[in-house]
Amino acid sequence: MGQFYLNINFEETYEDLYLYTLNKECYECPYLLSYHGNGSIKNCMSKDPPNTVFSTDLKFRIATEHKEYFPQDQSSNVICDLDQSFGQFGIYNVNINESGCYVDVLVEPVNIYTPILTVILIYSALFSLIYGIFFLWRTRKTSEDSQAKKERIKSLDTFRGISIVVMIFANFGCGGYEFIDHAKWNGLHIADLVFPWFIWIMGACIPMSLTSSFKRKILNKELMANITKRSLKLFCLGIFLGSGSDLNFLRIFGVLQRFGVAYFTISTICIYCMDRAEIKEGNSYLADILKIWKGWIVVLSLLLVHTILIFTVAAPGCPKGYMGPGGLHKNRSHNHCVGGATGYIDELILGNHRYQNPTIWAIYEAKPFDPEGLLGCLTTIFHVFIGVQAGTTLIVYKNHSDRLIRWLSWAVFTGLIGGGLCGFSKEEGLIPVNKNLWSLSFVMVTSSLAFLMLSITYILVDMKKWWSGKPFLYAGMNAILMYIGHEMTDGHFPVRWYLHNYNSIQGDYRRTHFLALLSDVWGVSIWVLVAVYLYKINYFFSI
Repeated sequence: MGQFYLNINFEETYEDLYLYTLNKECYECPYLLSYHGNGSIKNCMSKDPPNTVFSTDLKFRIATEHKEYFPQDQSSNVICDLDQSFGQFGIYNVNINESGCYVDVLVEPVNIYTPILTVILIYSALFSLIYGIFFLWRTRKTSEDSQAKKERIKSLDTFRGISIVVMIFANFGCGGYEFIDHAKWNGLHIADLVFPWFIWIMGACIPMSLTSSFKRKILNKELMANITKRSLKLFCLGIFLGSGSDLNFLRIFGVLQRFGVAYFTISTICIYCMDRAEIKEGNSYLADILKIWKGWIVVLSLLLVHTILIFTVAAPGCPKGYMGPGGLHKNRSHNHCVGGATGYIDELILGNHRYQNPTIWAIYEAKPFDPEGLLGCLTTIFHVFIGVQAGTTLIVYKNHSDRLIRWLSWAVFTGLIGGGLCGFSKEEGLIPVNKNLWSLSFVMVTSSLAFLMLSITYILVDMKKWWSGKPFLYAGMNAILMYIGHEMTDGHFPVRWYLHNYNSIQGDYRRTHFLALLSDVWGVSIWVLVAVYLYKINYFFSI
């Protein structure tokens, strides 16, 4: 996947030509000298021009000057820049002469999006057949589900199910599509939504759970014991699943660890700051906010601490307020400033116990960096509390329109703040949208989309009842089991499979988008079917 063949020809008038490459995702980075050809540094093009396979995420520069890093803004000694899009499996010929560079398409690239429709049709036919067989076998239908789940807000479970299904699909490889996969640094792709949505939904469920406990007169001491036990279980499960076995580089923080930290903190805040008096609906337009106003003061204080640290703390030789990836960024001027204050604080406290191979290494040549480190926990706590606000609205208001008006108002409010912080752009603005840093703009934008998504599912599932929420409803009711299970079964048949290719250049044995999508959707479908089965036998895994 993501490869094309490039042949470069040039006239003999050029004694020394050098090929440079730049990843399109590498913002304000220099071109890197390519050693394709005879492998030597000098005359790396003129003696043996490169006839080879390149990645489609690269753009090229051909120059007469030899250097390891060639700044983008340097125009001297540049023959040409090849900024055009080279498509997958295309074959291209570049001719260089005194008047410039000319690209000929020898073999047209393939359409990488065609497999999406093909795989949808294949699996739609397969699962329609399976469903038809089970439908014929089913002789009776009980009303057990409708009686047991009558009062449950199904839209929350459906929303959670959508999040965990997309999360598994992204972790399995998302069919090799970049627009689904996580953004390398700044920006927001589909896969970047699922973790913040999942943790936001956790926040929405906290006030509903605590309200039930308050009504049963459970003591704070007992509530704190249960919360602590659950948080420790999440943290320890996260270490087991993602920390590795090398004690010198044992990763302490991760996805479930952050769940544990945020759950413990927000639950504690809600226990001691939430107004337990029953508020009569309609007493105040801000009744849901007033119910947890003390909690807002606490989380806004934590957010203030985070903001101060971001803009005042800097590693030696690094500028304050820097939020870039370091490495090649800004022509290597901030080479050791990986993640700014976020990375530096993790380095001071966690040392080697950070994520050693972040995705930014392949783009910016920068590591180590932990996307689930310490400083991001503060904004994650704030993120979860925004979810608490959505759940409090459910408790206070029973009318559909009252709930929807408030959720959509929050969607607009948080969206405008997030957009303003990032300047409504990918790379500009005071605080860019960045999942790795869990930046404030990222919190606001993903929360805005979460309010919007909850409103849509609420209308379809709970208000109009146009959709039962299935099959995502099933996945949402066993989301933690699906997360743990897919992590442990990745790489094991029949959940995961691929067709081996010994000649793979990039080491991705799925080879094409069609095979990758076929394999990844299969893996997700297996876990959805597991969730359906667990629902049918009335088994719900909880921590």
